[in-house]
Amino acid sequence: MRLVFDHLAIVAADLGAGADWAKQTLGVDMTTGGAHPKMGTHNRLTRTGPDNFLEIIAIDPQQADPERVRWYRMDDPEVRVATIATPKPLAWVVATDDLDTVLGVARDLGLDLGRPVQVSRGDLTWRIAVRDDGDLPEGGTLPVFIQWPEGPHPATRMPDLGLSIATLVLHHPEPDRLGGLLSGLGVRDLVRIEAGAAGIAAEISRANGSPVLIG
Repeated sequence: MRLVFDHLAIVAADLGAGADWAKQTLGVDMTTGGAHPKMGTHNRLTRTGPDNFLEIIAIDPQQADPERVRWYRMDDPEVRVATIATPKPLAWVVATDDLDTVLGVARDLGLDLGRPVQVSRGDLTWRIAVRDDGDLPEGGTLPVFIQWPEGPHPATRMPDLGLSIATLVLHHPEPDRLGGLLSGLGVRDLVRIEAGAAGIAAEISRANGSPVLIG
């Protein structure tokens, strides 16, 4: 079963503010993206490798509220307040070629990582695991799993602005337990784990070669 890092989701209170943050912090002008009608969100994107990317995502005020809870805890009042000051990386996403099996493995570990939901952006449709309550277990340190359709990875359609994700760091108050869960899911080698309050950080290399730590 294929399991590879796919993308980092950075939640912003407003997409324009998220784009301004990217320009100031990462030195890039993220203009490419689109809307997700099923979730009532929209995003901006840039590739960080041939099969991975960075996403800034926000609630789309031009869309009606969706019939379900949005992904990435975006309906949580605490998240809405926390992302006003600055966008925050709230989810890391792992691509698989067998979403149903990997969610079955999660259930065997006692984890509810959601159920497959089909969503779209423009002409692209894919399956992603979303919990019915929109929650991100363990403070977002457990991955969200996604399955793209066969063919070239969507990152190949995104602009290359010179960014790469050098290191993904997960902070957790029980790092050994988190490491065990990630090992059971088959993704332990994709991240570094450090003790601390649950959350995600990432070291991103910019086009000028200098790194920046976000999160």
